[in-house]
Formats: sequence, structure tokens, C-alpha cells
Amino acid sequence: MAAKVALVTAGSRGLGAEIVRTLAHAGHDVAFTYVEHRTDAEALVKELKAMGRMAMAVQADAADFARAHAIVKMVQEHFGGLHMLVCNAGYARKGLLWELSEADWDGVVDVCLKGAFNYIHAAAPILMKQREGKIVCIGSINGLRGRKFTASYNAAKAGLVGLVKAAALEMGETNINVNLVAPGFIETPSQVDTSQSMRDLVLSECAIKRLGKPEDIAPVVAFLCSDAAKHITGQIIKVDAGQYL
Repeated sequence: MAAKVALVTAGSRGLGAEIVRTLAHAGHDVAFTYVEHRTDAEALVKELKAMGRMAMAVQADAADFARAHAIVKMVQEHFGGLHMLVCNAGYARKGLLWELSEADWDGVVDVCLKGAFNYIHAAAPILMKQREGKIVCIGSINGLRGRKFTASYNAAKAGLVGLVKAAALEMGETNINVNLVAPGFIETPSQVDTSQSMRDLVLSECAIKRLGKPEDIAPVVAFLCSDAAKHITGQIIKVDAGQYL
């Protein structure tokens, strides 16, 4: 594929970093955001530049609307364009619905759902004007089903489904593809404290008896960002070893 420019939110560690690497290996220049892991972000930029790619890391909270617009403008000016947007930022707060604080609820929804809106809102005019672009949001199978103790996360990821479908309809006439990847359980740094009993429960749900890794998800994202996926839009792609069937 000809080199293009991608922007990935929350790209310094875990799944985000693997998506950044995979897009770079596909021959693209990549910018990504991070919140607090500056050392990881700087190391990843160095890694991508050693591959011969242009790379940039920018500190940002996905929930910040104005910052999202500033970063999209910065990426376009620095790289000379923007062709792919991957909205990966997200986190969860565990607890029963009636035990969640308002701040817990707002924080999760602001990052997982509003964060995707912020970056799509900023990137859409650029992509539609050039009549070329791919947008991929990272959802979750828990946005497609009920799951105890993560109501705010479930609701935010379910909201992404509606956002992606609406964006696909609204942007399709200008040749923009918008899709969502819904992983199951993925071994990332955020899951380091997950108990063995929870891992056993996940495995019992899976048709293929293995826990997912970031490298199981990133190639699917890269495919949806490629020309090979030009006839796919508004779709929810589950990548979960059959955890939710």
C-alpha cells in the first residue's frame, strides 16, 4: 500500500501500541496520543522512526474536545495529510451500577464515547473533503451484551455502535469507511490485576480456548484501514475467540 497517515488515540501501550506498530509495518506514518506514559510513547516513536516511518506522540486526554481538534490539525500540518483515524482510547470503572459515583460514570463515558466523537468530529471535514479515509473505533463485546460490574463501560461501548453506524451513513457519500472492532478479553497492561478465576470464566465462554492478545486485534484494525476493506462500512467486527456467540 502507498504510505498514508494514521492517527491513533491512546497508542503508547497495550492494544494501542500494537495498532500503531501494525500500521507502521504496513508502510504508514503514524501519530498517536497518550495520557501519562511518556517514556513508553517516546520509545515507540523511536521504534517507528527506526523502521523508516514518520512518527509523533502527543499528550492528550481523549475527552478534551478542543485538544482533539488541535491535534488533528497538528497531525495534518506535520505529516502533510490524514487518511486513517483509530479511536482506541478507553478505560473501565468496576462496580455495581448503583455504587458508581457520578465522576466514575462521566469519566468512562467521556473517554470511551465522547472521545471518539471528539476525534471523528475533528477529522471528518478533512477526510470528506479529500473523499478518502478510514475510521475504526475500538469497542467491546460488552457493548453488545450485558455484563455485571461495568455498566458505564458497557453503556459507552454500546454508544460507539450507534456512533459508528450514524457516521458510516453520513460520511459514506464521500467515500469514507467507518467500522468498529469489538474485542473480547485481551491481555494488556490494564488486565494485569485480573484474577485467575475471571480468566477461567472468560475461557469457559470462548469457543476457541485461548485468551486474546493485542496482536490478535491489530491486524483486523489494519485491514479495515486498508483499501482491501473499501466495501465494508458500518460494521461491528467481533474478535473474541467466540466469547460472545
